[in-house]
Amino acid sequence: MSKRTTIVFVGADTGGHVVPAFALAREFIEKTNFRIIVVGVGTETEKRFYSKIPQAKYKKIVAGKFQFRSISNIGAFLKTGVGFLQSLFLLIGSRPSAIFLKGNYSTVPVAYAARVLGVPVFAHESDAVIGKSNRLIAKFAKKMFLSYPLSTYDYKNSNGVYSGPIIRPEIQSEKTADYQIFGFVSRLKTVLVVGGSQGSHSINEAVFQGLEKLLSNYQVIHQTGENDFKTAKIRKSSLDNEFSNRYFVSAFIDDVDKAIATADLVVSRASSTVFELASLSKAAILIPYPYASLDHQAANAKFFEENNAAVVIEDKNLSPAILYSAISKILSTDKKKSEMEENIKNSAKLDGRETIYKYLIDFLRK
Repeated sequence: MSKRTTIVFVGADTGGHVVPAFALAREFIEKTNFRIIVVGVGTETEKRFYSKIPQAKYKKIVAGKFQFRSISNIGAFLKTGVGFLQSLFLLIGSRPSAIFLKGNYSTVPVAYAARVLGVPVFAHESDAVIGKSNRLIAKFAKKMFLSYPLSTYDYKNSNGVYSGPIIRPEIQSEKTADYQIFGFVSRLKTVLVVGGSQGSHSINEAVFQGLEKLLSNYQVIHQTGENDFKTAKIRKSSLDNEFSNRYFVSAFIDDVDKAIATADLVVSRASSTVFELASLSKAAILIPYPYASLDHQAANAKFFEENNAAVVIEDKNLSPAILYSAISKILSTDKKKSEMEENIKNSAKLDGRETIYKYLIDFLRK
C-alpha cells in the first residue's frame, strides 16, 4: 500500500454520526500511515471531536436535510447540489482509495460524487432500521455495515455485513465507578439520565418534576443539553444541601464513559448510545424519541426489550411516577439489575470498529 493512500471519513452534524467516524478514523491514524480526511458540515460536535485528531484534515461541505413534504426541501436540494460540487472537487484533489460514510443527509453529496468518480464507498448503519440516506447509498456501496443482526432488517441487497456498532475504545476499556468526580458517595445507587448530546426535554421534565422523590433514594447524574441546563441549575439551587449533593447536572458530560461506569442504571433515548451501555453492561430504561426518522429509535428499543436487556417506556406514557416506578423496580433487587446487565452485553456485537477496520484494510490490500 502506498504511503499516500488516502481514506475519507464522512461523519457530520450530531454525535451519533460524528463519534463513530471519529473513532474509526483514529483507528487508522494509530495503526497506519494513511492520509486521513474527515468531512462534516461544521457543527460544534464535529469541532469537539475532530480537533482531537489533528493528524486528520477536517473539511466542511454544505448539505441539505430533507423534510417530509416541506417547502424547505427546495433549499435542501440546492444545498445538496452545492455539497455535491464541493465533494467532487475534494475527491478529485485528494484522490482517496476508499470512502467511509456514517450515514445521514451529509453523506449523500459525497457518496454521489464518489459514484461519479468511481471511488469505492463503504457505509455504516447504527440503527435497527436502514436510514433514508443509507437506503440510497446501499444501492452502490461495496459494503453496508450493520449494527444489528441481518434478520433485524428488511434488507434486500447482498452487500450487508453484520459488523456491530462502532464504539470508541475508551468506552470499552474496563472502568470502575468514580463517585468523587461527581461529589457522590458509594453507599447510594446512582442513576444516569442522558437524552443524547442535545438533551431531551420530555425526559428532563419528568426528572425535574419527580426530582425530590428520586433524590430521596438515589444519586442522579443528569445530562440536560443546553436548552434545559438553566432550568436544571435552578432546580438544583432550590434543593436542600443533602439533596443538592446527590444531583449532578451538566449540559454535556465530556467524560460520559465515567458517568456510565459510575451509574447503576441509565435512563436514555434509544439512539446508538445503547451500544455504549451494552459495552459497559449497564441496566437501561430506554425512552425512544417519537419523532426519529423512520421511527428507528422504537426499533432499536424493541430489539433490546425482546432480549430482556432493557425496559422501554414510550414517550407519550412518560411521567415522573412511571419513570420512578421503573427505576425502583430495577434497583430494588440485585437479581433484576444483574440479569439486565448480562442480557444487554450478550445481545450486542461490540467489535464493530475492529471488524470494519479489517474489512477496509483487506480491501485496500487487494
